[in-house]
Amino acid sequence: MMGLVLLLVLGLFPIGQVRAEAHLQQDATSTLEITTTPMPSVPSPADIINAVNNLRVAQGLNVLSVDPVLMAVAAEQASALAASEGAIGHERPCGMTLGQQLLEMGYPLWGDLSQDGYRSENWVAAATTAEALSFWQSDAEHTNTMVSDFRSDIGAAVAVSDQIYIVLETALSTPSRKMQYTAYDILTGIPVTQTLCAGFASGTISNYSIPVAINTARPDGDVVHEVKYGQTLWTLADEYKVSVEEIKRLNGLVDDNIVPGWKLLIQKGATQPAPPTPTFILNTPEKTQTPLVLATSTVTPSATPISVSDDTKALMQSFGENKLVVVALIISFSVLVAGVVGFGKKKE
Repeated sequence: MMGLVLLLVLGLFPIGQVRAEAHLQQDATSTLEITTTPMPSVPSPADIINAVNNLRVAQGLNVLSVDPVLMAVAAEQASALAASEGAIGHERPCGMTLGQQLLEMGYPLWGDLSQDGYRSENWVAAATTAEALSFWQSDAEHTNTMVSDFRSDIGAAVAVSDQIYIVLETALSTPSRKMQYTAYDILTGIPVTQTLCAGFASGTISNYSIPVAINTARPDGDVVHEVKYGQTLWTLADEYKVSVEEIKRLNGLVDDNIVPGWKLLIQKGATQPAPPTPTFILNTPEKTQTPLVLATSTVTPSATPISVSDDTKALMQSFGENKLVVVALIISFSVLVAGVVGFGKKKE
């Protein structure tokens, strides 16, 4: 009897079925563990900056300050690397150098500007911050970008396309945080920046900077300028012939940073330019034939009739009646005179 019950139990719950269920449960658990495994995160610019500063502190160097211009330059280069899948390298539009770009965007670069100043750039395709620093520490040149004594500021950026591109910028600013006097010569001498890089030939404007267009004073004497991309307080002050401090004072600025789209008061009480002097053109009239007008006099009849005597009237009437006789007498007299003259001449 007990054997029959055991057979019935085994028939209702086959051993193979129990093993299959256990296997399915194990597979489901394994699948769940795979899908919940976190993916490695992309490094952030802050991760790169902190790692570099930690490296500097470990070597007894000063910590670098995050600078907005260096951050913007790094972001542009990282985007260019991602778009070109790394082909762009360190190149910039129109052959512009890193130092020239920093100056163009308003960074007060220190050092010999004819040698591009104290600045450098590292970039690498790496998945982690540790990989990036390990690659840069493999040679002296890339290591110097991170641990040079002649650095005060830092910027970093990360862009992703076919790979993760990491860019690091470091530079040394002037002690006063103002442009060197020689910066003006560098800016005006940047190769083809004001022509090809500004895109005048193609009708487009470069993303690096837009030349300053001088605005005249409003009727109330205020000179207002709308900031365009790449323009700085230094370039505005230079173009408008005012000081940077004056622009900051008029607009309540606490630092030198300005943003495209801001409308800055440059000057108050300025004189509007004089209206242009009209140009008069002397038109010589064409010669025309003026008709000759002869002067004529009009005799106005007298209101008083002329009085003629009776004897005069009789004489005039008699002359009218005998005019034929008078004419005949004149002709006869003329013939007589001609005959006398002809008779008196001698024949030769």
